[in-house]
Amino acid sequence: MLSRRIYLFATLLFPLFALFFMTTIFGNGMIEQLSIGIVDDDNTTLSRSIIRNLSAVPELKLTKVYANAADAYSDMVAKKIYGYVHIPVNFQSEVEKDITPAIPYYYHYALLSVGSEVMQGMLSFLQLVAIAPLHTTTEQLGMSDLTLEAIASPIAIESHPLNNPSLNYAIYLTFPYFSVLFQVLVLLTIAYSIGIEYKQNTAKDWLSVADGDMTIALLGKLFPYTLIFWIIGLFSNVVIFVWADIPLATNLLSITLANMLFVLATESVAVFLFGIYPKLPVIISFISMFGSLGATMAGVTFPTMAMYPIFEKIAVTFPMHQYILMTQYLRYEDWGFAYSWESYVIMFAFLFLMLLMIPKLKRKVFTIIK
Repeated sequence: MLSRRIYLFATLLFPLFALFFMTTIFGNGMIEQLSIGIVDDDNTTLSRSIIRNLSAVPELKLTKVYANAADAYSDMVAKKIYGYVHIPVNFQSEVEKDITPAIPYYYHYALLSVGSEVMQGMLSFLQLVAIAPLHTTTEQLGMSDLTLEAIASPIAIESHPLNNPSLNYAIYLTFPYFSVLFQVLVLLTIAYSIGIEYKQNTAKDWLSVADGDMTIALLGKLFPYTLIFWIIGLFSNVVIFVWADIPLATNLLSITLANMLFVLATESVAVFLFGIYPKLPVIISFISMFGSLGATMAGVTFPTMAMYPIFEKIAVTFPMHQYILMTQYLRYEDWGFAYSWESYVIMFAFLFLMLLMIPKLKRKVFTIIK
């Protein structure tokens, strides 16, 4: 481990960089100041008032007032803005004549998160614009603002997001995304540390140190990496849940123990995958793909239960999927083992994959792998 700089990078520098990257990339965790435009074909006092008030919406940032809708649409397609509002001709005059005009708004929904935020920001603002003309009438009739609100929106929606009331992206993305990067790191490091013995024809020396016992040789090689990755896992939990103040329903010890099991299962999978096809360049590429798929199969950004049934079943074979299930119960509700015992059982089952490859690895010791 001390003979190559790549081990220092893989076991220390890259994990720390990934940890710093994932705990800072989301900023304050809120999507704000998304660029939008407005097309003012009315150019009246009312339309200019709408423009001023639209600039105060925290999710949105009015960057440009367009002369025509074609230019606004072109900029939206080019992602210079994420949406625009179109105030039509004769808007103020129709309002004054008690005619109900329409204010169309457009937003780019190819970017799901951004499109959703723009839609909600515009919709919330335009709902206020829609009931503004009623204020004069209700004041003359002696109605209160609460009565006006009940007339304009007869169904009141109260939203109470569980575990993340502020809708902070960092709360539910920082930990899973770091875990994905961490898993890829563990997979590649373990596969490389074993594969380099065969590639450089030093596997005989490696096995002889263990008196010909491949089980001892393998455990001896994995032990220092396991210890380092456990320390990195503990440190990452402290940074994420203590220093970065990401909410954690359980105690730090519980989620650290889950992380330790995750490291062991990931190392076992790395040994298993290398044993299937022990050619270092090929298996490194395959393991990279396997680790990347783990991000999808984890079900963080898209639930596995909504995937095709075959992919939902395949997801079970990914340690990342089981780890996310385990830690979600710990992070959000502190339900622990009672609700995720199946994931713990599967994670322990992953440990036996390494044992299946021990005989094959020993047979390959005297084969020069190029």
